[in-house]
Amino acid sequence: MFSVRTGLILLLFAGSVHAAETGSILTVAAGYEEVEKQCTACHSARLITQNRSDREGWQQMIRWMQDTQGLWPLGDAEPVILDYLAKNYGPLETGRRKPLNVEFE
Repeated sequence: MFSVRTGLILLLFAGSVHAAETGSILTVAAGYEEVEKQCTACHSARLITQNRSDREGWQQMIRWMQDTQGLWPLGDAEPVILDYLAKNYGPLETGRRKPLNVEFE
């Protein structure tokens, strides 16, 4: 019987195989190829994976690279890249754990 869980496991496995085939450390998802092509032309994928930001933050990083590092205009690829980065390398929730639900008698 095929379940949603089985489908998810197969999807994750397929992504892992594709990443292993490409030799990339980037998450394989929609927009992956564009990020691989545009971003790793100048720097390691490790620079991407060690950073986290929302869409606006990633766009600011792109503008900084364009203003100071010689990054070319990304054109129609920019929204695809921003969607990918924000989804796969967005901010992580941090902070304290949720309070315990303790009942006293």
